[in-house]
Amino acid sequence: MYHKCPDDMILVVFKKNDRNRIIKYINSGGTFVIPLIHGYSCIRHPLISITLPLKDAPARNNVRITMPIAFSVVLCNDDLEKAVNFLFDKKTNEIEERVNKIINEQLRLTIVSFSAEEIFSDKEKFLTQIRNDVDRRLKKIGLTTTRMNCTDLTDDAGYFIEAGRKMCQEALERAKADIARTKEAESKSESDAAG
Repeated sequence: MYHKCPDDMILVVFKKNDRNRIIKYINSGGTFVIPLIHGYSCIRHPLISITLPLKDAPARNNVRITMPIAFSVVLCNDDLEKAVNFLFDKKTNEIEERVNKIINEQLRLTIVSFSAEEIFSDKEKFLTQIRNDVDRRLKKIGLTTTRMNCTDLTDDAGYFIEAGRKMCQEALERAKADIARTKEAESKSESDAAG
């Protein structure tokens, strides 16, 4: 019998008496399935949205970081075999729990590799490293992230608030100095024009 694979699914053909023995899988098109020898099943392409209210994750200098963070996770087409092995015969909640656990573990590992100062001084580098590390782990099971969103970043010692206040104060002082220099230059040019 010929079976067509829907666009949003992976068609998996396995040995009829042994579901663990996958014979082939396809992501598009169709294939022949021999009824008494083969069985088949369709795996829907995963689209997983995970929001982690990560709390008190220790940074390298023992400052505790809190950061609500959200990920969108989808199938990685680079390695379909890993995705099939991971997704086949699993319920949606099992897949989501496993992905959630992987992301949570990796977030904590990445955070502990940074100090609070490094996180605050280059937040973009920190968030990029998180996404790269999470992607690397997810690709081992055939998945990848399409979106990551960190809505807030705080710490238990108030380091981020204090450092932010200090940066604002320094910026304000630089602006005042620039204004004073501009006024001085203007008065000098006015006096030169008058004299």
